Amino acid sequence: MPGFLDWIATLFGSGPALSDASSPAPPPAVLPALTADDPRIPDASRPRVARLLGLLADLDARTAADPLLAAAATEVRQMRGSHLPQLVASYADIPPAHRAEIFRRTGRSASYTLNEGVDRMIERAEALSRALAEDNLDSFADNLRFIETRYGSRDPLA
Repeated sequence: MPGFLDWIATLFGSGPALSDASSPAPPPAVLPALTADDPRIPDASRPRVARLLGLLADLDARTAADPLLAAAATEVRQMRGSHLPQLVASYADIPPAHRAEIFRRTGRSASYTLNEGVDRMIERAEALSRALAEDNLDSFADNLRFIETRYGSRDPLA
């Protein structure tokens, strides 16, 4: 029976501390990269998934080099690497013969519900993109003010 120190060691990832009676926890499952042409995705959802993946790729590129954007970069990685693949996998795990049960329970088809989930993720990715763009716009405006202060305005009469 594992003891307290084994539990602490497992919690911090070093495996069993004092006894070999318990085995270390298996590593978390790594989900395969998702593409818009994944056969598990219904045709009506493919354009949405493609749009989301494009937004996430853009956000990933914009946040990768800036340590101040670590939280946004983490969220983007989670959306791309975990949340979206899990959403698609949970949809695909419903046997097609039982997808009608979703409709009976919610009044919406399983694919409609999948689209709603992807749309929510798109909205969040667009909000992140706008927030990053706002920071860029503010920085640009600050630089323009500096240039004007340093070198004067274009109008020689001003």
